[in-house]
Amino acid sequence: MKIKTIALLLWVFFYALQLAAQVQVREEPRHHPVLQNKYIRLLDVWLPPGDTTLFHIHATPSVFVILSNTITGTQIKDSAWSIAARSKAGTAWYRSFTPDPLVHRVCNSDTVVFHVNDIELLAPYNSTASGVQRLPFAVEFENEKAIAYRLTTTDFNQRVIKDRGPLIAELVSGSRIIFHNNTTNKTTRIEAGKYLYIKPATAFYFSASEKSNIEMILFEIK
Repeated sequence: MKIKTIALLLWVFFYALQLAAQVQVREEPRHHPVLQNKYIRLLDVWLPPGDTTLFHIHATPSVFVILSNTITGTQIKDSAWSIAARSKAGTAWYRSFTPDPLVHRVCNSDTVVFHVNDIELLAPYNSTASGVQRLPFAVEFENEKAIAYRLTTTDFNQRVIKDRGPLIAELVSGSRIIFHNNTTNKTTRIEAGKYLYIKPATAFYFSASEKSNIEMILFEIK
């Protein structure tokens, strides 16, 4: 009886360890929640060289953008590690994670930090809209949740944008990018590797004093 009790306690202990090592993505220590509102939860992910995340669960529709060129590997739970590959800064994509959540972990096999933003889409801006007129930028992808645009040097032409839903600007490369908020008459500088949240119905435009190597991903929530 004593041996059975010890065995049961050990099983409970190791099961608890397993649960502790498998967390919601927003609770994974390298995924830093830096912004949350009705529409989005933005997780700023920094993974140092040689480090590995905990197993974590993606279960919310999300858009992603990679902000570094880093060699990484991925392991889906109960599967082998993928072959390590170099990420490319500026890569953006969408995944619904419904009805199939993803449980995985990521390792940094490089000598530089791995930086990516995971933006969970919590609620639509206008669920009754039959369609959203696209902005005058190159479309990276579009689905029922969001549109992603890719802006380069020639797109920073001070054209005013207004009457849009929530937007997230992610500057991949470039410097001295200025966000001009015509609603508040304020300006904000956007640094490479940083994001800027733009509230719904804001009238704004972007300008840039640098005329080369500018790349930005602009997500618009439908």
